Amino acid sequence: MAKNTHDDGGRRSDDRSRVAELMGRIVEGDDAAFFMLVSEFDSRVAYNVRQIVTDMGRRDILADEDELSGLVTEAWLVIRERAAGWSPDGGAMPWRWAHRAILHRVSEVVGHRTTPLMEDDGVEEAAWSPTGDCEDLVLTRLRCDDPRLALMLTTLKANLSERDYLVVVEYLQQQSFGDPSPSHTVGRLYGVKPDNARQIYHRARKRMCKLAADDPELESLRDFWWLAA
Repeated sequence: MAKNTHDDGGRRSDDRSRVAELMGRIVEGDDAAFFMLVSEFDSRVAYNVRQIVTDMGRRDILADEDELSGLVTEAWLVIRERAAGWSPDGGAMPWRWAHRAILHRVSEVVGHRTTPLMEDDGVEEAAWSPTGDCEDLVLTRLRCDDPRLALMLTTLKANLSERDYLVVVEYLQQQSFGDPSPSHTVGRLYGVKPDNARQIYHRARKRMCKLAADDPELESLRDFWWLAA
């Protein structure tokens, strides 16, 4: 049976309303609103920065709290600089919407990337979930153009704890990079033992397979590449 997502949905709606309120105040020049936004949503931006740094092949930065904190601050400055261009009706949260700009800023601070930057098509929102609510870097990091990916991620998020969801998403991403030991990488990032990371990943895949088999609304996922593998 699918997990009751009423509370999670309400929380996401509240988060979006709060972000829209604070971003509007930031555009009006309210410095206090910016610091409130940072205080309340810093973990979201920090997660994005960790993913960018990982993609750059700079895992050494993950162990340097001061340097990582500095990069997160740079990301927030990008969001503040671009606040006037963000719209609450665009679907993506500000840190998702400004992803490319944040990526470039981090690249400038850290140095040369080991993987090429994505070409800028001029539309920042286009890189993110077509559902407008699936706040995950995996959509771009897996380089997957299958429209069912958004449905898979949304369903996965609704049926896992937040920690397990992040573990599974990171595991998928590390696999896509050719990581020979994704369980160890994920374990270091999220503070779980490699065996536990593997168990979380395989249990989640098994659960998704069952949901796709039992729920007619998820029928399109039955031959989705992750579940059919």
